[in-house]
Amino acid sequence: MIHRIAKDADDDGRPLVMFTVADCDPAGHQMSVSIGRKLQAFHDLLFPDLRFEVVPVALTVEQVRDLGLPSTPLKESERRADRWRAAFGVEQTEIDALATLQPATLREIVERAFDPYFDSTLADRVVGAEAEWTEAAQQAVNTQVDPQTLTTLREEAAERLTQLQSAIDDINERCRLAAGDHFALPAIDVPEPEIDREAERHRLSVLR
Repeated sequence: MIHRIAKDADDDGRPLVMFTVADCDPAGHQMSVSIGRKLQAFHDLLFPDLRFEVVPVALTVEQVRDLGLPSTPLKESERRADRWRAAFGVEQTEIDALATLQPATLREIVERAFDPYFDSTLADRVVGAEAEWTEAAQQAVNTQVDPQTLTTLREEAAERLTQLQSAIDDINERCRLAAGDHFALPAIDVPEPEIDREAERHRLSVLR
């Protein structure tokens, strides 16, 4: 799966940003590290132009503390337990705890993670750039085209548009005369719903 992601990102050409959502425990913490190392290996061996970033979105130790999420003791088989407790001072908290107890908070955390990669001002700046270009283009036309010539062209265009509208009106009138006063269309036949009455009676008898 990581290989497919790396290949797709390399084919796309844009930088890859991967969010991780995992348990707050040694295995979950290691997940982002392992993904990063695998992507680095694919970069070195297969995709030299691949640019990537791995972002641990949740569940962090800080989120567990700030949100007051419940924890459970680390398994006795977890060999990294002592180092984990020494480094972070917590046990383990599954991502399900946040998803179940505070689903809206989890959604907000993930959505906020997109903020650094999304330019919310782009649409307004594009509109502003378009307005500036239109004004500059109009000024360029005004300074480079003779005003009298421009006025003549506009008057000629207006006259031709008037002639064209007259031709359209004439064609519409001729179509109306060709149809006559008693032009009729076939009646609209709207299909009625087809209901299986036997199945409906059976369903009602089961409900009773």
